[in-house]
Amino acid sequence: MGVVKRGAGISILAALGLSIAGPALAHPHVFIESHVELVGDETGHLKAIRNVWRMDELFSSSVVVDFDNNANGTLDPAELDAIGETIKTSIAEWGYYTFAELGGRDAKLSDPDRIHTLFEDGQLILFFEMPVAEDVDLRTQPVKVSNFDESFFVAFDFAGVDSFQLVGLPGGCRKALNVPDEDDAAQKWMDQIATLGPDEEVGAEGAAFADVMATRLELTCAAQS
Repeated sequence: MGVVKRGAGISILAALGLSIAGPALAHPHVFIESHVELVGDETGHLKAIRNVWRMDELFSSSVVVDFDNNANGTLDPAELDAIGETIKTSIAEWGYYTFAELGGRDAKLSDPDRIHTLFEDGQLILFFEMPVAEDVDLRTQPVKVSNFDESFFVAFDFAGVDSFQLVGLPGGCRKALNVPDEDDAAQKWMDQIATLGPDEEVGAEGAAFADVMATRLELTCAAQS
């Protein structure tokens, strides 16, 4: 998915004013339960990707501490709006951790108008929509969709194929979940690192471990042969 941008996930915490003990060293510090809606039309064209992210309780409680300006122990509407705008600014550079892959390249997605926020049962919930900025005809080309952070600072968890929902697409569209084997992914990562010279950094020559490990949904509306 391109050059590894170290500190991508760290930008979320830095923008929120939270303390960071050190750099992300190949294990996640923020955990997100993710739900994705793939929005299309009756002709089988993909129009938008909607994300619903439930943040882990530790991160969520830290956000309350930082944004509860009136110290009433909860997040009021204005405070939630401030969180959404802060996070939107923070993760824009990293593509909002949202990728739609077409034939080995990333499809063009437009920025969300805003990130909506909700605080429920001790967890911060984010939801936003990214319109597809190019023609994606699922009848002729499958798409692979995922949330992931190349720095592996933020970990996205998908409960299963039902974590991806199809909205407005024809009934004949099919989805398949690709969940990498951890041992196999780790070996591929090590094999890629082994090809680098002593002065080379992990970049385009070696895909990030998070990329290798990312759960992806493949979606197609092509007629079955």
